[in-house]
Amino acid sequence: MLNSFIFVVMPYAALALLIFVTPYRYCTNRLTWSAYSTQFLEQKSLFWGINPWHYGILPVLAAHFLGVVIPGPMKALLGNQRTLIVVESIGLALGLFAVFGCLMLLLRRANTPLLKRVTFAADWVLLYLLAAQALSGVYIATYMRWGSQWYLHTAVPYLWSLLSFNPQIEYMTDFPLVFKLHAAGAFLIVALLPFTKLVHLLYVPVRFLMDPPILYRWRSK
Repeated sequence: MLNSFIFVVMPYAALALLIFVTPYRYCTNRLTWSAYSTQFLEQKSLFWGINPWHYGILPVLAAHFLGVVIPGPMKALLGNQRTLIVVESIGLALGLFAVFGCLMLLLRRANTPLLKRVTFAADWVLLYLLAAQALSGVYIATYMRWGSQWYLHTAVPYLWSLLSFNPQIEYMTDFPLVFKLHAAGAFLIVALLPFTKLVHLLYVPVRFLMDPPILYRWRSK
């Protein structure tokens, strides 16, 4: 029952929300599409949070994506033991980098009074969820070694079965609970994406490059 919920119900529900809610929000309330800048409210902790988070999580996500899109070349690449060790080591380091950044962002929100006024419940839920996802990923990378290799032979075929609307959950049912929670967290983040500031990930700011610079003025009393 749990396996069916996590690996069948959750991914299709998340996909449906992503497909239908995202364009609705974009067309009806585009002003909330991008994440609000809080740099003027606090800068020092932002630097130590946002940079490690982005530089840590984006390569990890890219590696997950490449495994799905080009599994053949990735299997050939990781078939070499030395390459596998290097990739695993870099992945673990990037994961720890992302965890550090996410925790810094959480502490920044919690310890800055001005930020608390512009932080909503959805922001807290998303930050805690991202932190849990990063932590569980680091745990898997540490205690379930060579994940980049078995990911290609289990999670990738399962994800392709989802896209063909013939979910083969037998690829995932024998994994430990922590891996199932990691997968559930990923589906939950996708489901929440259209409702939160994280939706800005789907926006490619091409027109932003053509906009004139914005002039900010401080008004002191």
